[in-house]
Amino acid sequence: MALRRRDVLIAAGLSLLAISIPRVTRVFRPRFEFEPLNGVRGFRRLPGGAFSGGNEISLLGIETPAQLQETLRENIERNPCRALFGGWTAESGTVPIAVFTDYNCPFCPEMSDQIVSLLDTKAPVHLIWYDLPVLGRLSEVAAKAAIAAGYQGQYLPVHQYLMRNLLRPGNSALAALADRFSLDPNTMIRDVSSSRTNFRLEEAKALAATFRIVGTPGLVVGSTMVMGRFSRDDLDHLIQIERDRIGAPDWCR
Repeated sequence: MALRRRDVLIAAGLSLLAISIPRVTRVFRPRFEFEPLNGVRGFRRLPGGAFSGGNEISLLGIETPAQLQETLRENIERNPCRALFGGWTAESGTVPIAVFTDYNCPFCPEMSDQIVSLLDTKAPVHLIWYDLPVLGRLSEVAAKAAIAAGYQGQYLPVHQYLMRNLLRPGNSALAALADRFSLDPNTMIRDVSSSRTNFRLEEAKALAATFRIVGTPGLVVGSTMVMGRFSRDDLDHLIQIERDRIGAPDWCR
């Protein structure tokens, strides 16, 4: 009888141990599992959530680039951190975040709101926006309008508006958009078709190709690239990780 009771207690203990092992594993498992971002020095990647991609963007890694694209990608590969984050410096105490969006991407408005809310909460971040119109002609029309609005200091308000409102092609729609945000309509119409606006789109495309951003939304938070939907809680956690890592030997520089 005593032997049977002891066997029962041992079996019960083993069962509890078997149940507890997965829990302990979950507790000590890292929140994020990073992977190297092949071909981009100093950067890594995280698996993300749902994203949208178009035919053109799906070929970014394998198409034969035109001369401008080839030159841009070569320059990016020489110093990917500077190419992506521009004038950001580690001394600023902020984490740089590059945001790639498309105005017709169904997941981009949510991600855009999360990024903008970082500014509202005064998070230690430096934002760089890249318009990556991968979903067709209307996406390109909206991207050029947002970029042109940026030349007059109104990129973010126009960006937020276009995330939830369709902009039709044509000068009358551009003029109405300019009026809504107190911009000069003639200047905006001219800037939409300018060579510098086209260059901005080419630059975004080259960066997306280099950083393996195959759709939208896409983020590069410090030295970590994330594709697709990403929760605000995870974003805050990643920002803190990257802030603590700034200056590490393997960090973006």
